[in-house]
Order: sequence, then structure tokens, then C-alpha cells
Amino acid sequence: MIGTILLRGGQAGQPWQVQTHNVVDAGLLCAGLPPEQALALIGRVFGLCRVAHMAASARAMGLAGHAMPDHARMQDEILQDHALALLVTLPAQLNLPPQRESLCRVLQDRQAGRAIAGELTGTNVSLAHMNAQAFEAWLATGQTENGAFLPRLLNRCQSALQGVGAAVGMVGLTPQAVQARLAHERGQPVPAMAYDASIWPDYAHYPVMQALAEAGEVTPFARLVARLLEFLACLEGHVGGMFARVNPFLASLGAGFGVARAARGMLVHAVQVRNGLVTDYQILSPTFWHMAEEGLFRQAISRLWPGCAKLSVECVLAALNPCVPVTVEATHHA
Repeated sequence: MIGTILLRGGQAGQPWQVQTHNVVDAGLLCAGLPPEQALALIGRVFGLCRVAHMAASARAMGLAGHAMPDHARMQDEILQDHALALLVTLPAQLNLPPQRESLCRVLQDRQAGRAIAGELTGTNVSLAHMNAQAFEAWLATGQTENGAFLPRLLNRCQSALQGVGAAVGMVGLTPQAVQARLAHERGQPVPAMAYDASIWPDYAHYPVMQALAEAGEVTPFARLVARLLEFLACLEGHVGGMFARVNPFLASLGAGFGVARAARGMLVHAVQVRNGLVTDYQILSPTFWHMAEEGLFRQAISRLWPGCAKLSVECVLAALNPCVPVTVEATHHA
């Protein structure tokens, strides 16, 4: 998705409202171009998740030599997205010192990934396999200034998100949902778009996630923990499961579709080519699904407590991780 989002409200008991501005359908820019030129355009238009977009684009247009997904480069791209959020952006918002030196090490010294993960978490135990008690004990180590950085960060995130609402539970995105959405473009009834296209479904089965889920709904804090788990998986090179959903999508969708795993979740490109030119190009990004009328983002924002602080809203945004800039307008803070 290309554009901007404005969140406004939260004052005097009023609900938060979501407005989109300057939304551009990037697929329309490709219409009438030869596939090679369309692929080059996609690479220039998308700065975020560029590798994933180009992989999905090439696969959808059947471009030999470009269509094999480069999981190593995608892993680097996903790692960078989560690392920036967890080591620089969120700390600055939560009044913690940004970990720029750690960020440089994460991005430049891939051989030291496991050691860096241990330093940042303060443990060599897998967070994903912790039960509720073990995870709470790990979080508690972040209550002191001498604790490892990531439990300190998550401890502050948990405090900022306490009681803000925004919990949403919905089924994960399926190939059938993609097909139904594209069928609507051909004149059929509008399908429901309440699907979770984020990274959450890839981590929902882990013990720590099941411990964090609340009555079938996923809190913003649980979604932040999912980002943490994915960051650690990339850092340590345990990414096999991260790309596991791609092949079933490709097998179900068939020719004319490209699917990639991006930092925000499942990315789908659907392309029709006739006589050597692109005649139809549609991009179904995670933010595309989540910004739909009943989508994850809109539901989460509608469930925010009206009086919550702007800082809490910023933490919710980090958890939802939209791929466009978001401006928050609120004058009433808790």
C-alpha cells in the first residue's frame, strides 16, 4: 500500500478514527508495460520490503531468472525491519537509549547472530518455547537498569499497553480469501476481508504465544512479542518456518500469482499478461487487508480505549506495523 494514515480522536470519550490519504494503487502504474519494465518499476516504487515485492512480482509475471525467491535476502530485509523497530524506534518512544551500536552489529555481523541475541535477551533459552511463568520471569529481569536490553524494552511496552484495548482475533489469510477478493474485481459480490495477513499466524502455535492470547483474541503486546520472536529467528538463522506458508499459497493460486513472505506478513501479486504487456496488476499486501473496512488495523484502532496516551497508541502501531506513515492526532492523554 502506498499512502498515509491519520489517526484522530481519543478525546472526551470519543473513539479513535482512521483516515487514509493519498492512496495510490501501484498495480495501475504497471498496466501497459512489458513485464521486465513492470518489475523494474515495482523495484523503484517500493522502498519497504523491496526484495519481497520484486520476488512476488517476478513470480507472478513468470520472468525466468528472476522468479526464484532469494530467502537469504528476504531474511535480511525482515531482520532489518524488526531490528529498526526494536532497537531504535520503540526505545526512543519509550525513553530508552536507542541501541544504534547493536543495530550496526545485527546488520553487519551475521556470523555473531546467536551471541548478539544472547546479549540482547540476557538468556540462551528460547523465548518462543517459554510458558507463561518463564516468560513473566524473563520480563521481570527488565525491571532494573542493569537488565538486558530487550526485556527492559518489552517490560516498558507491556506497561504502556496495559488496558489500552485493541485486541483482535481473526483467521489467518488463506488462498481462498485471495481468490475471492480478486473475483470481486471481476464483478462478483464484495467478500469479507477480515483476515490476519500479519506474521502472527506463523507464531501463534508457540507456547509463549498461547500464554499471551486472551480468550482467542490477540493483544498488541502479543503481536510485539511475535515481532521479537521473528527478529531473534532471523538473527539466529532459524527461519525455516517463516517461509513455510508461501508454497501452499503458490500451489493453490497457480500461474499469474506471486507470493512472498515480507516483514509484515503475506504479500501477493496477481498479474495478467497478454501479447507481451501487463493488462492487469493487483498487489494484495498485509496492509491492504488490514486497512479494509473490517480489517485488522481498523478493528484494532476502533477498540482502543478513547483516553489512552499517545505513547500507548505508538506502541499499538509498532505492533500492527503498517507499511505506510501514520500520524497520530490526540490532545487528551491519560
